[in-house]
Amino acid sequence: MPNLTFHKISWEQLAKDCLIAARKISDAGTTIDKIVAISRGGLVPARILSDVLSVPISHITISSYSNFKQEKEPFIDEVPAKTFTGETILIVDEVCDTGKTFERALSYFQNFSLKKIYTLAPYTKSHRTHDPDFSSVNIDSWIVFPYDIRETTEVFQKMYKNKAEVREKLLEVGFKEWELEL
Repeated sequence: MPNLTFHKISWEQLAKDCLIAARKISDAGTTIDKIVAISRGGLVPARILSDVLSVPISHITISSYSNFKQEKEPFIDEVPAKTFTGETILIVDEVCDTGKTFERALSYFQNFSLKKIYTLAPYTKSHRTHDPDFSSVNIDSWIVFPYDIRETTEVFQKMYKNKAEVREKLLEVGFKEWELEL
């Protein structure tokens, strides 16, 4: 795994890329009744989109990743209490990596009488099997989000020999000194 490349996203860049995706929704004249965040990763982008599009949020929890790799087929841990009958929903995740998480979410929501389902991920990977309706940037490196400090540090601790090397590698990826002081 040490040959894996990383791309760290700042809070500012994440907000900017979410706004680019939101602009694409507005420019297309698309009307959304509800945003459904795929928890956990899609929560922050969904919150940004909710603000700029003035659309309420719900969420679904789908799990599949551990230690920078997809461990299993995506499975649903938690579902919304509402079925969104007759509504248009926007399913949001932070990245469309393989596309399997979106495919799992779509298979779940296609069981309901929805008007329309759209998908959005600010970031996509070239090898995906699902193309989100809305996205901003294609990045084929492992994306380190600004809210992934602890998780990234823990995985780097498994990847590298000692604390000094872990710290050096985190700084190389783009972490700031203040982020590593926890």
